[in-house]
Amino acid sequence: MKPTNIKDLQSQSRNLTVRRVDRDTFVVESLSNPRGNHIVTVRFGDANTVYARCTCPWAKNHGVACSHVIAALEYLAGLKGRRLSFWLTQEDANRQKHRTFYLAGGRNRQEGVWITSRTG
Repeated sequence: MKPTNIKDLQSQSRNLTVRRVDRDTFVVESLSNPRGNHIVTVRFGDANTVYARCTCPWAKNHGVACSHVIAALEYLAGLKGRRLSFWLTQEDANRQKHRTFYLAGGRNRQEGVWITSRTG
């Protein structure tokens, strides 16, 4: 399930604290529960595809690109001096003229979101 408010989620993600546990696992704070955290795992596949999982209710109900996943991906990008933007369509992402990735969600390419990466 693709979010309709991707820019709001991206904005929310900038206020989340991310802690890296190991190469692929992150602990991201929860906005709905100040004493809670969510676990995010990130894996990079072929053809610039990113696979991510989160323990939040949105992700558990087959949602892709929750604010926790976005925060973890932005954390990783920041380590390389990069900034990310998230887009609902490939056309929107291609218009940015930056390197493009696909955050997979579900079985077909209509369920995920597109990511552009630029120098920060």
